[in-house]
Amino acid sequence: MKIPAIIQRWGLLRIFAIASFVSIISINIVSGFVFFSFLQERLLQREMVISSEFIQSVSIINKTEPSFRGSTNPHDKQELEEFFNHIFGLPDVFRTTIYDIQGKIIWSNDKQIIGKIFTDNEELNLAINGVRVYNEDHVDKQSKQEHHFLPEHVERFVESYIPVWDTQHQQVIGVVELYKSPGALYETLAEGRTLVIIVSMFSGIILYWFLYWIVKTAHQLIETQRLRIKQASSRAVELNEQNLRRIGSELHDGPAQSIGFALLKLDAISDDMESPQAKTNAEVIDRIQIALSDALQEIRSLSAGLVIPELQDLSLTEAILKVIDKHQKRTSTKVSYQLDELPQEIKLSTKICIYRLVQEGLNNAVKHGQGIDQQVSIRLQDKQLLLEVSDAGPGLSIEDLEKLNDTDHLGLRGLRERVESLGGKFQVNSLKPSPGVRLWASLPLDE
Repeated sequence: MKIPAIIQRWGLLRIFAIASFVSIISINIVSGFVFFSFLQERLLQREMVISSEFIQSVSIINKTEPSFRGSTNPHDKQELEEFFNHIFGLPDVFRTTIYDIQGKIIWSNDKQIIGKIFTDNEELNLAINGVRVYNEDHVDKQSKQEHHFLPEHVERFVESYIPVWDTQHQQVIGVVELYKSPGALYETLAEGRTLVIIVSMFSGIILYWFLYWIVKTAHQLIETQRLRIKQASSRAVELNEQNLRRIGSELHDGPAQSIGFALLKLDAISDDMESPQAKTNAEVIDRIQIALSDALQEIRSLSAGLVIPELQDLSLTEAILKVIDKHQKRTSTKVSYQLDELPQEIKLSTKICIYRLVQEGLNNAVKHGQGIDQQVSIRLQDKQLLLEVSDAGPGLSIEDLEKLNDTDHLGLRGLRERVESLGGKFQVNSLKPSPGVRLWASLPLDE
């Protein structure tokens, strides 16, 4: 699976730290805002309920029902005025308006609006139907006609529409509209908002550090295990090379020596044989000699392929130049190369891996690309060794690439496993319809 570039550049721990911090703070701010809005709504609703109960009790005591129903009796008007004065005396009230059931203003501390009917008032219609309504708003954001008569010094207010019921509480007889500027309430809400923000931020930071500590601990554990696996893979690569070197040496010093000795004996026998029977046997011996010679050649080629030069004492540049030189002499082809200033100190497993990559890439360039325009490039970039081996041959089809990936031993599958065991990446690309094949690998440079 391809890892996004941002993860490679920033690292999972850093991305988690940033993303979790932003997420936790955002969630706490949103939840704090929701909680504060809920608290504010409940406080305003509770205050409206208390005001409604007070208004209803005063309305019954002052017997305001006749006035709400249109009575012009002076006594009823006096009762309505006393009722109004009780309401207007409530804390923080700066305007009171009393409506009858038709929405007509029958009393107000603002005398110029008495007798008026404002048709664009949905809240009033709800209150006439028995629903208590309140709004918190600003004067400059309102378009209702009645707000044009508010005092100039008022900016923020709470507007409540409270239905007034008859004595039996069966029918709405009017509506009282209260305009309040509750400074103490706003002060309390402001303090509550600050407290909610502080508590939310503090709890969010505590949660963030707790999660970060858990993830960081897990990340360190994973990195430790990954390093151990990587070191084990490196040791496995070195051990594998030692085994290959031992097998190659044993092939060279064991069966190859025995076959060579047998060939020498057969040569001596064939020189002494002059009889007709000996001549017949000589043909058999010739065939034996040919078979042994072929076997000897194959064993020597196999052992030469298994054994690589002692890389421990060679720098990376020397090892690469050595494999290029051997390839040119063996295949009589030309290899162009471009090598950056490579580090002198490098792990043996990485050095062996690069040697094998160049060796196998050049072998494939001759085998499948006819050795045309063979190129080797190794450069440093962001603590990574980037290696390319390419040719300008006829290229490979998808089927050919699959066959290469299915080869055993030192084929592309083995190279891929070598590279990935060291924490690197490996690709083989056929450049069709353009000519050529490119072998590409990226290996990390451990500090």
